[in-house]
Amino acid sequence: MTSQLLLGNDAIALGLTQNECRVVTAYPGTPSSEILAGVVKFKKKLNRDIYTEWSASEKVAFEVALAASWSGLRAAVTMKQVGLNVAADSLFSAAYTGVVGGFVVVPCDDPGPHSSQTEQDSRLLALTAKVPVFDPSTPAETMAMLKAAFELSEKHRVPVIMRPTTRVCHAVQSIDVTDTGMPPLNGNSGFKKDQQRWAATPVFRLKLHHELNAKLQAIESEFESSSFNYIVNQPLAISHQPFGIISSGSVFTTSQEVLDELGVEIPILRIGTPYPLPRKLVAEFVSRFERVLIIEEPDACIELQIADRTHVSGRLDYVIPNAGELTPEVVMKVIGGQLDKVGLTVAASPEDSALAGIIGALKIAPRRPRLCPGCSHRSAFFTLKTTFGPNAIYPGDIGCYTLGTNLRVVDTCIDMGGSVTMAAGFYHASKITQDKRPIVATIGDSTFLHSGIVPLRNSVHT
Repeated sequence: MTSQLLLGNDAIALGLTQNECRVVTAYPGTPSSEILAGVVKFKKKLNRDIYTEWSASEKVAFEVALAASWSGLRAAVTMKQVGLNVAADSLFSAAYTGVVGGFVVVPCDDPGPHSSQTEQDSRLLALTAKVPVFDPSTPAETMAMLKAAFELSEKHRVPVIMRPTTRVCHAVQSIDVTDTGMPPLNGNSGFKKDQQRWAATPVFRLKLHHELNAKLQAIESEFESSSFNYIVNQPLAISHQPFGIISSGSVFTTSQEVLDELGVEIPILRIGTPYPLPRKLVAEFVSRFERVLIIEEPDACIELQIADRTHVSGRLDYVIPNAGELTPEVVMKVIGGQLDKVGLTVAASPEDSALAGIIGALKIAPRRPRLCPGCSHRSAFFTLKTTFGPNAIYPGDIGCYTLGTNLRVVDTCIDMGGSVTMAAGFYHASKITQDKRPIVATIGDSTFLHSGIVPLRNSVHT
């Protein structure tokens, strides 16, 4: 066994490589992009036979990996959180049909957001699709959760989501690396026909829905005793106390650090399996406190699943900001305010006050993201602006070229492929409003292959 400093995404890649995953597909997007490259690196280093693919879209990637699972192989698909929207049709259907080989979906959420058009919560999409979720707090934990996710997927024959966030994907941690070798394929591998499952008509889909609900009940029961759900600072057999915390994901470690800095020991129930929620464990914890604060991001997933929220605060009652990343500063302010309310006042850290004063005195000017020096997009945008003028309508698209906003040649950006469809919509509207301005859409090559071809065909047709 050796230890290596690994990026969170590399830890995920190593976990996929070491857990007998045979097919890994992906569509790039921050904060997930390094995962597939990491799998390629580790499969060469560890001499693994793993098929890897940059797919044309998240939906394509999902279905390629799903077919591998239906063939009895362990498979995984990675993407950023908005990519799960693109793959949602496949995800919802696959939850009903189930899987054969372990199938893990890794959507990487982006609280903030740092590099996304939304800060949506993949856990909520999983809740709606009825797909179990693991929520890692550190890079090292992603490896343990991947092992558990593959095993859970194969035991109950369901897709499983492991949802890291940007702070997990881009953190660096010392990871113990053990090469256990990849066992040979068993003789049962290969696609087995079952039309009532893999090609189920609506009447069989109802039956599959009942099966899925039964699986979730069994999984919830298992999650009640999962090692990923535990209490820090005090055991469960505690008397009635004024204040406790429930937390999940990377913000759990942030909460621990904040409490250490404040010098107080507040019991924290860490939930590593937010869906299906281990409700008995959570209810038992909540019953022992006058107030419980739920710290999770980017939205209220655990909080929504608690039926009686009389003594619970979080995002839903706006005690925690309902938008934005839960940075240490935000968590410090929220926890400090709640401690004041229950009579556990703590003094502000003098180090924090001094640091805030130093940073404020620097008067650092804000710096917007911008295209890199020498980027060819600069000359292309300059040509568009000089040709069509500053008053033209410029629908833009998803990619670094969205930064054409700085050059005033990107006026809209809604989603992948949206430039072409928005341009068509502006054109049809202009016929009604008598708007004579030229309309110029910009879209990147990968985005065009992902979601631009059908909009272009539609625009020509109409």
